[in-house]
Amino acid sequence: MKVTRRYKITINAVAWILGIILLIPLIALIMASIRPFSEIVAGWWNLSNAHFTLENYRTVLAAGLWRNILNSLLIAVFATILPILIAGMAAYGFTAFSFPIKTMIFLTLVAIQVIPQQAVIVPLLKLFRDLHMYNQFYGIILVHSAFALPWTIFFLRNFFISIPKDYEEAARIDGLGDIGIYFRIILPIAMPAVISVAVVQFIFVWQDLFFAITLLRPEKWPVSAGVTRFISRYNPNWGQLTAAGVLAIIVPIVVYVLMQKYYMKGVSGGIKG
Repeated sequence: MKVTRRYKITINAVAWILGIILLIPLIALIMASIRPFSEIVAGWWNLSNAHFTLENYRTVLAAGLWRNILNSLLIAVFATILPILIAGMAAYGFTAFSFPIKTMIFLTLVAIQVIPQQAVIVPLLKLFRDLHMYNQFYGIILVHSAFALPWTIFFLRNFFISIPKDYEEAARIDGLGDIGIYFRIILPIAMPAVISVAVVQFIFVWQDLFFAITLLRPEKWPVSAGVTRFISRYNPNWGQLTAAGVLAIIVPIVVYVLMQKYYMKGVSGGIKG
């Protein structure tokens, strides 16, 4: 079908309009974070006699939000690396080997994905207290890793299936074993998919609030929970709250922008060959 110039202009115009609409909440957040409270209540879009300041950022950082950001980095980095290391090898096992009840195990992993976090929190809390893992960073890292394994295995397995078997056969002729094939052949080829999984998992862990406030005390809260300290029921300070919100989303945005090219390759499909 021939695409006319008018059609292209229309599509581009619609895309720009939708993009601007989606950016309005982010613009409002940033504008409110750099203005005094008296101007915010008059409307962030009201720029008459506007005064811009970084005082809200200084206040929330002095209140300890920087520590919450460091906690988030610690939890998110390790809760991303650990499940990917395990899921990658497990996914390769599902594609490269045949073993009893293979299909049943894989279907079980698929079914586990629908279990909500709230359904397991009570036994999880009891387990944490019995094993002295409550309020420990490694505890919440293990929880996030466990919840990530089913979907990461499912995603990577589907990508590994698309890799032509010719690569493995050539590697075996050259004398590589299963471990060598995985780390030297399959993993480099599947790096876009691995990065896609890493980006999604990192952002998911970064924005998690449920496990954060349930399994950790306030002194070890990540930034998703730390922001809630600036929420007041009767006298909210919108400047501090929005500044905390801006600081909380900077890292995920940077991670996505840096990894966008690889992320799009990973989610677009497997290897053609």
